[in-house]
Amino acid sequence: MIALVSAGAISLAMSGYAVGAARHDGASEQSTTCEQANQDFAKRAGQFRKQKHRAAQGGETLRQSEIGAARVKILSMIVVQNPTCFGAGTRATAAVLRQHPSEGQEDAAVCELAGVPSRDCAITVD
Repeated sequence: MIALVSAGAISLAMSGYAVGAARHDGASEQSTTCEQANQDFAKRAGQFRKQKHRAAQGGETLRQSEIGAARVKILSMIVVQNPTCFGAGTRATAAVLRQHPSEGQEDAAVCELAGVPSRDCAITVD
């Protein structure tokens, strides 16, 4: 009887270890995924901020505007595809951009998502 209880306890302990080890591997994989997503997001947001700053200094061509719009879509997709890697505010801002907001709302959300200073971000009022 004691041997049976001991075998059950050992079996339970081993299965707990296996589950814990599997979760730990998943956590490290998630950590790597989030690290890559955050690095990509930071790089692209930095590019967008530089572009907005240049635009605020001396105007923006149609081509630059289209590139900026594409960068914003990419930023929001990075957040949407990696929701566990970003905070609630960033996820909400990306969601606003994906819901076809008014022009003023989109301008504000873009600046918020990319971390553009308000002085460099012209917001259109509808």
